[in-house]
Order: sequence, then structure tokens, then C-alpha cells
Amino acid sequence: MDMFGLSIVSLTKNKLDYLSEKQKVVATNIANANTPGYLAKDVEEPDFSAQVQRSIAASQMTVTNPKHIVSAPSQNSRFRVVTPKPDTALTIDGNGVVLEEQLNEASKTKAEYEKALTIYNKYKSMLQTANTKINT
Repeated sequence: MDMFGLSIVSLTKNKLDYLSEKQKVVATNIANANTPGYLAKDVEEPDFSAQVQRSIAASQMTVTNPKHIVSAPSQNSRFRVVTPKPDTALTIDGNGVVLEEQLNEASKTKAEYEKALTIYNKYKSMLQTANTKINT
């Protein structure tokens, strides 16, 4: 069974991919906290609510057999890394990384990742339970 063809799994995978990319950017920002002229970067968050709406719109399910359901296609997305204008003063050497902000972003990203991973695992467990009930 290709779980990534299911819309909830696809949306959760997109969220996990986004959060992984964000964590990489935050780690790079922290690593460059003492690099002269380096400005902190961020990842533009995709519009996940629009993805949900597209998924709902695309899920006009065609049932050819009561046990077979066609799900919405998975959607690939790219994430843009941007350098927002610093909202705090730069250091003398032009560095715009505030370690406290980056550590806070890392913590928020970790919590969001764990939440999305929990959703994915619960859905996977539900599918395994449903499959067990059908096959017995």
C-alpha cells in the first residue's frame, strides 16, 4: 500500500519536509552566529490551509469496488529560503544572528515536527488496525 497517495499522509509529509528544511536553516544560522556580514535566514512557510483545500477539492473519489478507494494525488512543494530584513541592530561586523531567537525557533520547530510526526504515526496505526480488521 502506498501511504503517500493518501491526502492526510501527503500533507503531513509536506509539513515534515518543511520543518526539516527550517531546522537546517536555523542550524546554519546558529553556526554562522560569529560570521561577519551574515544575516539570519528563514524558510517561507507554505500555505498548508490551501493545500488542504486543494486536497479536499481533488478528492472526488471514484469507487469501482466498495473496498477500493482512489485518493487525492500527492503534491510536491519546494521551500524558499529567504533573508528577512533584520528587526534588531546588527553587530559591529554586520552579523544579524540573534542566538536567543534562533534557539527559540529551533525549539518551536522541534515541537511542530513532533506534533506532525504524531499525526502521521496515529494515522498509520489507524490504517494498520483497519487493515487487520478487514483481513480477519
